[in-house]
Amino acid sequence: MRAGLRRKRSIAAAATIAAVLSIPGAALAATSGSISDPVGDVTQFAPDIGETAVTVGDDDTFAVDTRIVPTPPAGWGGCAYYVVGICMPSNMTVTWYLDFLPGAGSLADDGADAKVVAIPVRDQTTWESSRWDAANGRFTAGAVPAASVDAAGVKWTLRLADLGVPRPASVRMRIVSLYKSATGTGVLVDYSDVAGPGTIPVAGPVGGGATPDSDCTAATRTANKLQARIRRTARRARHGSRAAKRRLARLKAKRRRAVRRLERACGTPAKGPAPTAAPPGCKLVTKPVLVLEGVGLDARYVLRQRVVVECTR
Repeated sequence: MRAGLRRKRSIAAAATIAAVLSIPGAALAATSGSISDPVGDVTQFAPDIGETAVTVGDDDTFAVDTRIVPTPPAGWGGCAYYVVGICMPSNMTVTWYLDFLPGAGSLADDGADAKVVAIPVRDQTTWESSRWDAANGRFTAGAVPAASVDAAGVKWTLRLADLGVPRPASVRMRIVSLYKSATGTGVLVDYSDVAGPGTIPVAGPVGGGATPDSDCTAATRTANKLQARIRRTARRARHGSRAAKRRLARLKAKRRRAVRRLERACGTPAKGPAPTAAPPGCKLVTKPVLVLEGVGLDARYVLRQRVVVECTR
């Protein structure tokens, strides 16, 4: 009777664990941060950067609101000077640099992995975004931000996938305002304002990330148990035990079948570094991924939270 009760309890516990493990990815957490910069530290030419507020939405949006005070003579993209009544546009940019991948990014831009640029010229502002391409050693053009300009400053929004920012991440942001032009007499004017750096947290899914389903978890456990038995049996086989050698061959055949089941349930084990960019129609997400750690008889399968590319099409 006690044995039957224990079996019922084991079945109930297994059902509860399976139900928990099969829950799909949890909701994404929204976070926010800010970067302070005093208004008035730039008195000429370059736009004066003030407070920047950043919101990372649960819909994977990265929204930035930077307060900017335009300064003479150009204002926000106005005329640098006039030649016979003709407006000579200012050469002005405001750039938001984002660094979120340790040990990567553009060395010339303080390790930036992505950047967004506003180029104001007279009554129109052109917006650009780009991501660092380590293979080619340069920034490559990305999505155009949804942006607006008002009397108090500028706002822009991009998706995390457009910037290449994974969840979770810690984004180090720096904002640089530049003004470079020549006066009517040919004198070079070169002013700048720099805000930051500041750190913006990008949280992972609520509860620490998506969880593997029960089939994947069970298959991982089975493969590792067989690997442990093979390791023990191999030691006895090395000492000349014929029975151990026969048992070792049977265990290796079982392991091959178990690994095939494991890869059907969890996918092929991940290799190499985590991706830093996603192609169009895809995004970077954090989820449990099968990883083979160790070599030979000491190898074991582990489920690790890693950044992967996930495509919706």
